[in-house]
Amino acid sequence: MGHPVAATGSPGASLRGLLMSRLANLDVASAVGSLSASSLLSDMRAVAGLAGLGLLLILFCLLLSNRQRNRRPEHRRPPFGWTVVAEECVAEFLVGGRWGETVEKRGDFGRVDVVIPVNGKVQMKAGRIHRWALVMERLNRERPEVQLGIQGLDFEYPWRLVTTTRCSRSRDEDEMWTPRPGGNKTIHERDVVHLELDLRRSPGSFFMAVNDEPSELLFADIPIQRPVMPAVMLGGHGSRVRVQAASRRLGQEFDAAKGR
Repeated sequence: MGHPVAATGSPGASLRGLLMSRLANLDVASAVGSLSASSLLSDMRAVAGLAGLGLLLILFCLLLSNRQRNRRPEHRRPPFGWTVVAEECVAEFLVGGRWGETVEKRGDFGRVDVVIPVNGKVQMKAGRIHRWALVMERLNRERPEVQLGIQGLDFEYPWRLVTTTRCSRSRDEDEMWTPRPGGNKTIHERDVVHLELDLRRSPGSFFMAVNDEPSELLFADIPIQRPVMPAVMLGGHGSRVRVQAASRRLGQEFDAAKGR
């Protein structure tokens, strides 16, 4: 494949190559005199054919590159866009992007100890595995905490959340956050958080992985009787999160690591 591309990169260069091969061991005058019109036309047609092949190869490479680019998670359509369910909080968020995949907090929320929710515009129901990834595009330096997880429709239970500051976990009415079993872990700006909710059996399971790190089980007690929706809680001005298509199978990875 390398040689045809190199040979057809420039039609002019190919024609010069053909002429130079005829000029070997001859002076210029005798070489030009020996070239008949039909022979030159044949050579030019050959060069044109090579140029056409080169253009086809270039077009093929461009199409292949574009196809591979579109397979990357950030270039595929996300599994959902964001919506502000609580009407009183609509002015708190800016939702943008082609599919409404980006949400940004407008201004600091009045209480420094509170974050408020924005939700995925999707209902995650029993019988399926639901996968998505969240890109922490920007985090407010003074109020960096973001909470990620799921909530029931209309903010009913179940609530299952994890914090970006320590990766501690909370469920429903818990007043205290449960520490991460492996110790505190901070999710930073530009990190990608992969999430997977397995509702094929009761109770459901909720997995997470950060960037290329191993999958971990967040919760194994998800009720499946009612649909849930993805949730992100923001409090600090300018904090921005983007949802993108999933690229990992966290449950399978977790089971494989445990030898199941």
